[in-house]
Amino acid sequence: MKKKSSVSLILAAVLLFSAGLAAGSLIRSPQAPPAASVDPCLTDGITDPPVPENIPVTAGTTRNMLRPGYWTTGRQDRLLFTAEEIADFNENNPLYVLYYSPEKGRSVKLYMYDLPETLDGYIVKTLIAPQKAKDFTSGGKTAYVNGKASDAAYWNGLVKNCAAGSIPGTVDPVYAVSVRRTVSYVLPSDDFVSGEPDEKYINDMVSAEVMPFTGVVILHESADKEWSFILNGTVCGWTRTEDLCICSDKDQWLAAARPESFITVTGCEIVMDETAVPTASSGMVLPMGTKLRLASGSTTAVSGRSALGCYTVEIPFRRDDGTLGFEQALVPVSEDVCEGYPAMTSSSVIEQAFKFLGRVYGWGGTLSSNDCSGFIRQVYSCYGFELPRNSLAIATLTDLGRSDCSEMTLPRKRQVIKNMPAGQLLYMDGHLMLYLGMDGDKPYVISSCASYIDPQSKEMVDANCVFVSGLDLLRKNGKTWLESISYFQDRDY
Repeated sequence: MKKKSSVSLILAAVLLFSAGLAAGSLIRSPQAPPAASVDPCLTDGITDPPVPENIPVTAGTTRNMLRPGYWTTGRQDRLLFTAEEIADFNENNPLYVLYYSPEKGRSVKLYMYDLPETLDGYIVKTLIAPQKAKDFTSGGKTAYVNGKASDAAYWNGLVKNCAAGSIPGTVDPVYAVSVRRTVSYVLPSDDFVSGEPDEKYINDMVSAEVMPFTGVVILHESADKEWSFILNGTVCGWTRTEDLCICSDKDQWLAAARPESFITVTGCEIVMDETAVPTASSGMVLPMGTKLRLASGSTTAVSGRSALGCYTVEIPFRRDDGTLGFEQALVPVSEDVCEGYPAMTSSSVIEQAFKFLGRVYGWGGTLSSNDCSGFIRQVYSCYGFELPRNSLAIATLTDLGRSDCSEMTLPRKRQVIKNMPAGQLLYMDGHLMLYLGMDGDKPYVISSCASYIDPQSKEMVDANCVFVSGLDLLRKNGKTWLESISYFQDRDY
């Protein structure tokens, strides 16, 4: 009797278990979410793996906060900007630099995308400003070049190489496209210059990054012909001539820099496949926001390789005579790229930002990385935004939703930030951050930051990376980051 009962019980358990598996397979199978709720270009972060216990975090931050899903799952996903609004933003906020006009007695804007056919040579001389060399050693300061104290001969040599005296009365702008990620400098030199001999991250000679395949305007060249002085959006600087290719005219320039049909790099970076035949793009590293022009028509093979499963794109390269050429290349659809631009929602912006988590801090685009404003520019460029170089200039853009909160009380400031959509921007003097959301009553951000003061130990931390933090970190003046917030970007949703 006991044996029969046991067999019956076992058989019943097996049947129940089998039925449970069948039912469970129906219950647990992941259902495809509605098509409208998932951006086909951004699928990272839907399922986040746990963060290992040995990964360091800032004070007040938990390891589960290091995954984008922590900030997106179960939280309201808002559309921040439509494609039309971003296009309107770029049109209403064209990139420009300022120069002083004695004739008008004031500073004048020079718009990169709306230059006259010729420029007064005075304007170019004013922008180059070779006298900037004196700023490095003014007031008896010592400037260290590659860790060693510099002398007057060094600076005089750089001023001479600027060749400002050879600038003609009128200058014809030369339209060019960058062929790789590079950097522009205050003077024609890529030396590391600092007021401290042991500084490793902040190079005072750096002007700004120059991203791959972006349009710039050459206004002058150095005496040794190795450097070009360029207008690059909202900054000017010297960049290696070998990193640029000259366009035949402005129309070719616009077609290259602002292609109508393209894919956007939405990964932190992608690496172009090495090829069996020599190509300019073989092994090239392309950072987030890079636009690759799609080839017209259908392609079956490129460089002896089938185009199956790939986008066929046209990569700018520098011909032997310095002019712009294009070569076809293949980008696998499995790469982290998107045809056109993705939709700019809170969740997608957070997922994009977290692709940089832990990356090295790169002042002005050095180390092939980003400082605080570069980090924001790269994330926002995925959606088509063209933002200024300077963090304050970004923070004070009215069309992004600028609001001055410098005089707000702390409780009011916290409440305003709490009601902001995630993916928007917060600014304090010298530092730009991307808002992630609240954990309890505590706001959190992600940013690329050189240093901060730990609120518990009160010690300076040389972070030099992209990290997640609460706004209770401290500044040198003893104030918290939250107290120091002076601008937030939030439109009336």
